[in-house]
Amino acid sequence: MTTTLIIARHGNTFLPSETPTRVGARTDLDLVESARSEAVGQYLLQNNLLPDVVLSGPLKRHKQTAEIICKQVDYDASHIVESHFLNEIDYGPDENQPEEAVMLRLGHGDMEKGKTIIKQWNQDAIVPDGWLVDPEQLEQSWHRLAASIVDQYANQTVLLVSSNGLMRFSNVLDESYQYESLKVPTGGICIFEHDANSDDSWRCTEWALKPSK
Repeated sequence: MTTTLIIARHGNTFLPSETPTRVGARTDLDLVESARSEAVGQYLLQNNLLPDVVLSGPLKRHKQTAEIICKQVDYDASHIVESHFLNEIDYGPDENQPEEAVMLRLGHGDMEKGKTIIKQWNQDAIVPDGWLVDPEQLEQSWHRLAASIVDQYANQTVLLVSSNGLMRFSNVLDESYQYESLKVPTGGICIFEHDANSDDSWRCTEWALKPSK
């Protein structure tokens, strides 16, 4: 019996002509396009990964992404369950700030130092100074959520829609996987499988997969 967990990052919240900012839990933006979310739905459809259960973070970008995916896979969007845990993290003083300003603050005016700090965040989830993130707590929460999914939805496929700041900590479900970077692109997905017949652990089969071109 295999339980499949799919974690999808929401679609774009900025147009190509706009300057993106680091949007966290306190910045609730609408999607500006549907193509990336549609691509996720089509990937799930084409690979027979149709969700039996869909959970979404509470922000508009989470809910809209979940609804678009559900439409692609013919899942009744009225059955989407909102999960506060799937909310994005809080970037503290860098919330909704342009990335250049974020790196300058983190590097105390030294852009290269700031870039290094963001690189460490993307590769290894080392939390920059000032961000309201407790890695140990998030890792424990991912373990608890995964365990509850096995208990409640054994042998089913569960789709979670969230944001990258939170998603990167789901890597603790399979610490043997070789993660080149923990950053997941917009419209990207991560897939884990749990085989109750072999052991009691999760196996990552895809990380940061981007179905859209």
